[in-house]
Amino acid sequence: MNQNNTYKPQESCRGSALITAVIFSFIIGALAVTFLKLASNEYRSAVRSTLYASSLNLAESGVEMGIDALASKSTSGSTWITTSTGFLTDASYQGDVKVVILNASGSSPTIYAEGVIHGHPTGAVSKQVRVELSSGFAPFEKGFSARNGITFSGNNVLLDSYNSNYGDYDTSLTALGNPPAGYGVNGKNKNDDIWVASDTLSNDDGVTVISAGNGDIYGRLAVSEGNSASVGPNGSVTAYDPNSADEIGKVRITEDFYADFPVTDHPTVAGSGSAISGTTTVSGSAGATQSNPTFMNVDSISLSGRRGILTVTGHVAMVMDGDISVTGQGSIIIAAGGSLAIYTQDDVAIAGKGVTNPNLSPLSFNVVGTAPNNVNGGVETAAQSINITGNGVLRAAVYAPTALVTLNGGGNSGIVMGGVVAYDGTLTGGSSFHFDESLRELVDGGGGGGGGGGSYSIDSWLEMTGATAASTSIDMSAY
Repeated sequence: MNQNNTYKPQESCRGSALITAVIFSFIIGALAVTFLKLASNEYRSAVRSTLYASSLNLAESGVEMGIDALASKSTSGSTWITTSTGFLTDASYQGDVKVVILNASGSSPTIYAEGVIHGHPTGAVSKQVRVELSSGFAPFEKGFSARNGITFSGNNVLLDSYNSNYGDYDTSLTALGNPPAGYGVNGKNKNDDIWVASDTLSNDDGVTVISAGNGDIYGRLAVSEGNSASVGPNGSVTAYDPNSADEIGKVRITEDFYADFPVTDHPTVAGSGSAISGTTTVSGSAGATQSNPTFMNVDSISLSGRRGILTVTGHVAMVMDGDISVTGQGSIIIAAGGSLAIYTQDDVAIAGKGVTNPNLSPLSFNVVGTAPNNVNGGVETAAQSINITGNGVLRAAVYAPTALVTLNGGGNSGIVMGGVVAYDGTLTGGSSFHFDESLRELVDGGGGGGGGGGSYSIDSWLEMTGATAASTSIDMSAY
């Protein structure tokens, strides 16, 4: 019997297995290379994405730097620029910040902030944001404001406004500055843009929070919701040209005022103070300005008699640790070109010959009441008293939201020029009050001339992605 045996070559099997292994290895290698490339790209993308986030954080830090500069009044001019190189550093990367503030001296500045991180293989990574700001607090926005009531006494009282940037009250508008077209009355520096505004701390409705008497108010009144203002039979709330197109139908008395006035922190000044009495002259140091005066501690001021005269030259800020009393022949004289700011938690009683201030700006005599809110048993009352008389004309800016503030221009027909914020405000002696509209340019946290850090609110925040014309980045190198 014959057997037919078939043999499979071993060499052929081994060759097929080797080819399969090579092909498989090639596929694995190709996949590995592709995976490594993908992983590398993913890594680079992840790192770049992280750097983008970091650069956005840098830009936001730039916004904070800009707001801080505005708040501390460190900016100068209409455009302010700062660059911080090496704001962020590590072994591989460096982060820079550049800030450009437009309209830095106005009440609505715009901040452009850019964060740039250097060191990535594909180039620098940057993000830019634009932030629109508005002043969070203008202490003299209204003109004459109080938290708990305003009273005008005397006959023939007149309240209106002017702007000291254009010269003195009721003088020709050609004398100084560059007033806008149509400003003033018959070419004179006076206007009808004052708000007399008061809230009340009472929980009751129907409270009379403004007693205007028979005064003529060329402007408007604002009271808190549900409360009222009292105007005598011979008084009025009107405009200089009530028949003009802009004035017809304008509401003169509103119920939408809410008094939110922060108390200024009492400044701290190194060194001991001294009492001032008798004839004394104090001077600001060389280089001092009205916005950056020479600060000094003063224990008290007591002036009376013919020798009770305090003269201030240059720019001085007194931080008080006691009362101010001026009586009889006593007086305070602020020299031309000088200024006096007073920060006090105590009482102020300036009578006698009062304050002589020949300077145009009421901020040249700035009184800041710093007494904390006086609350006892849930009831708030005034924490200090500020009573100031002028020598015929009183130019002053008074910010004292916890004080009983009483102003008198002096004599039977005195004049008070400036701005007032009080707990309770009173204008006496038949004095007229002319609000200086330039005080609206003052924006801070309640100092009325240096008594607090600035306060800004963010109106809009936009990342400059380039997706739209509005979100197209500006060229920071152009600034």
